[in-house]
Amino acid sequence: MTPTTLQALRRLLFFSHGEAARWVAAPAVTERQWQAWEDGSEPLPEAVAQRMRELVEWRSTALAATADNIRGQIREKGGVPEAIIILWYEREEDWASLPHREPVMWRIQQSVCAGLLGMFHTIVPVPFDAAAYSRWLDGREDAEPLRAEWASTR
Repeated sequence: MTPTTLQALRRLLFFSHGEAARWVAAPAVTERQWQAWEDGSEPLPEAVAQRMRELVEWRSTALAATADNIRGQIREKGGVPEAIIILWYEREEDWASLPHREPVMWRIQQSVCAGLLGMFHTIVPVPFDAAAYSRWLDGREDAEPLRAEWASTR
């Protein structure tokens, strides 16, 4: 993988240098080391290149599956809805507040959302608001479908 390809893929996944170092190449990689790979002054380890390819593949699969799901719903309903609501997690803590979520996937989820925004003109990203969601949840156990339901009420 060339330094330019590494940089382009990092940006596609919405990672900063530090996030890429921490989540893709951890545990012993610094932000400065990642920058050295991108500027070509240090060789990129194959394991890091492979991990980046895996994450990009996951993003591509998630984007395609979500887009196909939206297209299916549009066909079923006989037209494009006025709004297609998606959750936008501005903070890693909010993303990771559901069990079994890997921090590395937070930025990739943002990248998928941005890709959907480019594909469908009626996409409306709703920023997750932990306090408002908690009030709405009213003691129920947190779950992905409930987050989607909450977002649709915004």
